[in-house]
Amino acid sequence: MSARTSCILRPAAVLDAGRGECLPGRAVLVQGGRIEAVEPAEALPVGGPEAPPGIELAGHVLLPGLINTHVHLSFSAGDDPLRDYLAEDSAQHVARAVEHARQLLLSGVTTVRDCGSGWALLSVAALADRGAILAPRLVLCGPPITPTAGHLHFMHGEADGVEAVRLAVRRRHKRGATSIKAMASGGQMTPGSVPDRPCYSQEELDAIAAEAERLSLPTVVHVLATESIRRAARAGFQSLEHCAFFQRTAQGWMERVYAAEVAEEVRRHGCAVMAGLSAAWHLRESYRTSDQRTPHQEFLLAMERRSEEIFARFSALGIPMVVGTDAGVLRTPFDETWLELALMARAGLSPADTLRGATLHAARVLGLADRVGAIAPGLEADLIAVPGNPLERIEVMQRVPWVMKAGRVVKDERGAQISG
Repeated sequence: MSARTSCILRPAAVLDAGRGECLPGRAVLVQGGRIEAVEPAEALPVGGPEAPPGIELAGHVLLPGLINTHVHLSFSAGDDPLRDYLAEDSAQHVARAVEHARQLLLSGVTTVRDCGSGWALLSVAALADRGAILAPRLVLCGPPITPTAGHLHFMHGEADGVEAVRLAVRRRHKRGATSIKAMASGGQMTPGSVPDRPCYSQEELDAIAAEAERLSLPTVVHVLATESIRRAARAGFQSLEHCAFFQRTAQGWMERVYAAEVAEEVRRHGCAVMAGLSAAWHLRESYRTSDQRTPHQEFLLAMERRSEEIFARFSALGIPMVVGTDAGVLRTPFDETWLELALMARAGLSPADTLRGATLHAARVLGLADRVGAIAPGLEADLIAVPGNPLERIEVMQRVPWVMKAGRVVKDERGAQISG
């Protein structure tokens, strides 16, 4: 890891995420881990005894570091993440999380939110802040607040009733959580929970969101059932995860049935949405390439198309769509945030809005818009460079050869030239 604290970055262009433009002929001055200036290249000359050294990024576009708002660092991303998790102790969970955080950073993710883990993982953020481990900026929820026997209850975050859930928020704040995650419906990963039904009352969700707001903690909520989406939006959670609109078919399968009036509630209450289009994508890809698919596999592929249609309808309403991959769940690795970007673009989002979902919008839902998510003076120097213009071809995000976190170069696979 480079210890450089002052340098001038000279890329082919700089992404202005707000304007949705790549601006050529710009240079970026980094000092003390922050962006000091973004100027025309000729205004920041390299050379001379007083000038900081320059890092030439010719042929590359400089972007804000990516933000992934939803992962599970201590899950295995294997064929049975639940089995793997339950077979391991908290020390193993932390070791797994540290390795997955490293993978995220080296893939271009400089800020990440863990949306569900055991209590032990809350200690990892301090290690990342001190530079003791190679990791993105970590936003950690700790155990999700869930009803008794609810989704991810094995992470020991159960709470029932208005007073209990309010206390649960305070307990997480006390132990160092920097975001609050709640389960407003059951989940497919937890046996016995019911994905197509809400599991918290309106009053309980209101209490969680209000207490988190009092403590200035960003909120995120798991919503698969249609009514859970409505209740979470009314409670004012900042980011709604999945928004599947699940209804159970006669076969017992989970069907996505879009409800326009509920989507309108999401828009009206100002919530962002994390769709997680890439979650379990590799499993579905194995179905696509199979010559003999079961009826249930055909159904799941149809629901994949339905999820993209729902995504497009949300985005058409002007709802901010933020990037989250659910990495750690079934066959969902930690180095493929680029795939979520590609699938969001395939679902109809413009490249500019797709990148905003991984920068500006994501920073906002994490409460970090004053620190990360853009290339602007005063913000943290969390930056990446890619070999091409992502506004013209989002697939260039698949390979991120250069990564800077807090002014330190942590990855350089381009043979960079340092001048001055």
